[in-house]
Amino acid sequence: MDNNLKWSIAQVWNAALENGKTRELKQRDYMWASELGGSYIDRYLKMKAVEPTNPPNARSLRKFEAGNIMEWVVGLVLKRAGVYKDTQEWVAHQYPNLLKVTGRLDFLAGGEVDWVKAKAEISVLELPDFFNRATSNILEYLSKEYPTGLENIVIEVKSCSSFMFERYEKIGADIHHQLQAFHYLKSKGLPEAHIVYISRDDLRILEFGVFNPSPIEDIYKADIQKMTDIIIQGKDPDKEPLIIFDEAVGKFSKNWKVEYSNYLTLLYGFKEPMDYAKPYASIVGSWNRVLGRCIKGDKMTPANLKIIAEAKLLFPDWDKYVATAKAKGVSVEEETPEETV
Repeated sequence: MDNNLKWSIAQVWNAALENGKTRELKQRDYMWASELGGSYIDRYLKMKAVEPTNPPNARSLRKFEAGNIMEWVVGLVLKRAGVYKDTQEWVAHQYPNLLKVTGRLDFLAGGEVDWVKAKAEISVLELPDFFNRATSNILEYLSKEYPTGLENIVIEVKSCSSFMFERYEKIGADIHHQLQAFHYLKSKGLPEAHIVYISRDDLRILEFGVFNPSPIEDIYKADIQKMTDIIIQGKDPDKEPLIIFDEAVGKFSKNWKVEYSNYLTLLYGFKEPMDYAKPYASIVGSWNRVLGRCIKGDKMTPANLKIIAEAKLLFPDWDKYVATAKAKGVSVEEETPEETV
């Protein structure tokens, strides 16, 4: 950076991004919708107002703001199309004798597309050419495909890295996001929500549906039931395992619930996420390479057998995981995912 600059846009920009408002920490007897599917121990500590040892850092805050920008773009399209109904509405749902869940949905959209009016309004906004083209194409599509209007749906917008985008392409929407979207459907008595993933790296977009009723409600209710039982018992639940077997992709993985825990130091003794991520990425990488050799039927070397013995200390039924990985067509590479916001 040139220290002779008389003033700096970058300095002001960075300060604004890194000094956002944080949610006040206080004891509560309810869950946030965004916590569904997440770590039980983290939720418990947050509900008990335990001060985080690892609050979001500047990089995480930037990711959240990038997500807000993507959300704003989608909102702009919905508004100009005339199908925008509401945004950031607080909705809650509570089963009898279970914890209440509350959260704020991104968008409620539906109705008839006013193509002529929308196109005229967009033309005066002076958006970058890409947004003009994308918005116009979306509006034209909606107008032609749904001439009598659209049913009201909930839309949840998530920004992510290209790595995570490609994961979602392969396995569908994250269960964590499905539970959050289902909560809004359950709360409002609506039948359908769309989870929209936008890659921060190249602006690719994916869209998945969540429906009500659907089997997702069983997972939703079980999650709330378990958290309710933990609160009633009044003691810390088990910590998250440091290594997991990711059934969706058929390979071993670091646990994102550990890496991005607000209590990483308190619970697991790591000062920074990288202190956990770097060594454990190496471990699961070696495990997955041997897993790949087992899938191909390669002869095991002494080093391979040593790694298998190490893995079996946490995952005794190694052959079961080999079979699962083979069915998934797993590759031997191990990459490092980025969080989605």
